[in-house]
Amino acid sequence: MFIYWGRRGLTQFALEVAQAACRLPDVSTVFSVSRQNESFPAFLGFGPTLFPVDTFQHGYGAATQAWRIPLLRQRLLTRLRDDNTQAVIELMPHIWGSFILPSVRARGVRYLRIVHDADRHPGDKSGLVNYVLHRSTKRADLVLTLSQAVAERLVATGRAPVSKVVSLFHPDLSYSVVSKPYLPAGNQPFRLLMMGRLLPYKGLPLFLDAVNTLRAKGLNVQIGVFGQGELGESADRLSLLGAEVVNRWLDTSEIAAALARYDVMVVSHTEASQSGVVAMALGFGLPVVATPVGGLVEQIIDGHTGVLARRVDATALAEAIQRLLLDQKLYRAICETIKRTRDKRSMQRFVEACVAHALQIR
Repeated sequence: MFIYWGRRGLTQFALEVAQAACRLPDVSTVFSVSRQNESFPAFLGFGPTLFPVDTFQHGYGAATQAWRIPLLRQRLLTRLRDDNTQAVIELMPHIWGSFILPSVRARGVRYLRIVHDADRHPGDKSGLVNYVLHRSTKRADLVLTLSQAVAERLVATGRAPVSKVVSLFHPDLSYSVVSKPYLPAGNQPFRLLMMGRLLPYKGLPLFLDAVNTLRAKGLNVQIGVFGQGELGESADRLSLLGAEVVNRWLDTSEIAAALARYDVMVVSHTEASQSGVVAMALGFGLPVVATPVGGLVEQIIDGHTGVLARRVDATALAEAIQRLLLDQKLYRAICETIKRTRDKRSMQRFVEACVAHALQIR
């Protein structure tokens, strides 16, 4: 059984996991998702392999709806027994799952947890929740991560023993199957996209400083910033730069449309675990320019699937963007490499690896 009880944020990832799991030969899978998920209707097509549950609609519901936890635990254990389930894989740690899922081990079912972040990111206000989530991580039979950077941090901080941690990779996300056109020629502007929740560690001011540096050199660049979060002092700067700004949560179709209008994804993080935005870009065939932090250096191979800045500062980021902007041969080669190596980053390969570890297939 794969479990994703979140309301949003990992929905596309979870949906693609479910699709890939249905294609597994000789393995029967069930997918449990919350009815309160933003895209719950998209999961209804999985029919009897879907195990829907009720959680909560808003953050405060974690406490006010906690009376559901014993009922949910009993429903889950009954379903596991009826299906003769051998393993449960939690795609994203959930606050209620921390009180429910470790109990499945008492029924002889292996429990695996995918941990996306080892530490709270700057500006992320879920500190208490993260404490509860990490405390229960030790109770999993196996912890899977999407980068070596997160795996090493979990072990270093004592949140999980090295014997129980396996580092996989972040699979591409396919919001739309489109072949990316080559770098615009002539007088066409080079279009830079920044996307995702606008938290301090995402480095929006760093990105804007890099854009100013490029424009000061006479380079024709246009920018777009898409995502929910506080713009703060960057709001006026974005206006002066003539940026396209969509400052809210985006649905799947809006994400696909934005990817289609831009030439490169810029990931200007000041620290990172790994990036779902990078996975979106690569899934679309869009080259990425990124800062060399955390798991980003595992997702982006410099000169092959994107360009890595030499340092985490505006000058280095501008140089990395300029390198891609002025070299159409490099841009074309990166686009071709992303397409050619897609299978190595596929969701199918990722799910197969998860199941192999869950069922202890060697």
